[in-house]
Amino acid sequence: MSARETDTTAQPDSLTELIEEGLAAAGILPTHHRVDQLDKQLRVEMDRLLPVVQAQADRLNKGTPDWYLQQRVIDSARRTLQDGPGDGLRSAAMQVRELALQCAALARYADLPGDSQ
Repeated sequence: MSARETDTTAQPDSLTELIEEGLAAAGILPTHHRVDQLDKQLRVEMDRLLPVVQAQADRLNKGTPDWYLQQRVIDSARRTLQDGPGDGLRSAAMQVRELALQCAALARYADLPGDSQ
């Protein structure tokens, strides 16, 4: 198990469910433990999706509107991954929400067989 993986208890069944739970985390606050789990799971998914989306962007004609849009999503996701959870539960939940937004954006560009999105 890598440093970013968590145990399989309480893991959502699909990427879509993970993103939805992450987006909801900034509303009614989940427990700190759950926010930490979501943070780790979303980071694992983003680490999985980034190379796929980057490879797709690399096949586009550089400088075209499609390339710029896709590259902007990639760059934004990478910046979000650099941010930590902050000092409290609210800031951690807001970071999870941002990770979920970025993960959803990446998932829209990734065309992976077997993903239930």
